[in-house]
Amino acid sequence: KAYELHFYKKFITNISIGIATKKSEKQNINELIKKAEDNMYKSKLIEKQSSHSSIIVSLRKALEERNYETHEHMDRMQSFALKLGKILNFSNDRLNELSLLSSLHDIGKIAVADNIILKPSKLTRKEYELIKKHSEIGFRIASSNPSLASIAKGILSHHERWDGTGYPMGLKGEAIPIIARIIAIVDAYDAMTNDRPYRKAHSKEYAIKELSKYSGRQFDPVLVEHFIKIISKKKK
Repeated sequence: KAYELHFYKKFITNISIGIATKKSEKQNINELIKKAEDNMYKSKLIEKQSSHSSIIVSLRKALEERNYETHEHMDRMQSFALKLGKILNFSNDRLNELSLLSSLHDIGKIAVADNIILKPSKLTRKEYELIKKHSEIGFRIASSNPSLASIAKGILSHHERWDGTGYPMGLKGEAIPIIARIIAIVDAYDAMTNDRPYRKAHSKEYAIKELSKYSGRQFDPVLVEHFIKIISKKKK
């Protein structure tokens, strides 16, 4: 019995209720039931969105509190990624996935030791191999949660390279999910143009040259071309 009690405590049940009031005797009871059902499903949708938002906020805070990612970095990533997604005529669902991936692509870093993630000097080979695990860890975290499952493959592959020399699977070209290809470009640009623990920020011009240099090698060349047009329109 003690085991059964412990087992059932693990289940959390949410109940959604739909209410409709009969205001006159002439009102059809079937229509009233249908209205109550509609109200119930609206309630479920709101609860689902609220739960989804809570998960995202919690994970973002986990990254911010451990100084892996700043709120500003996530916001910049999201802004650039969505601009690129809109140019590519992404659907609203795909834009939502891109927005989510912008914030949580590095969620696997919460399982990597702080002294490695925040190391101000060059990583050793062993440390680099450990930090590379974050994409696989992030994939497992996202895959285990229905709210994040749609971006799991994007998390897993955001360090893949266009020429197939990335990790963890060595995917090449269009075999890499497009949302991951976008994040790779946006993340690289934001990293170059903002201060890091081991160096000061580079100029926008420098970052554009680097993106062009590695276009077709590290990055999708078509996406790089679109992205450079976006950032070239921004004021310095």
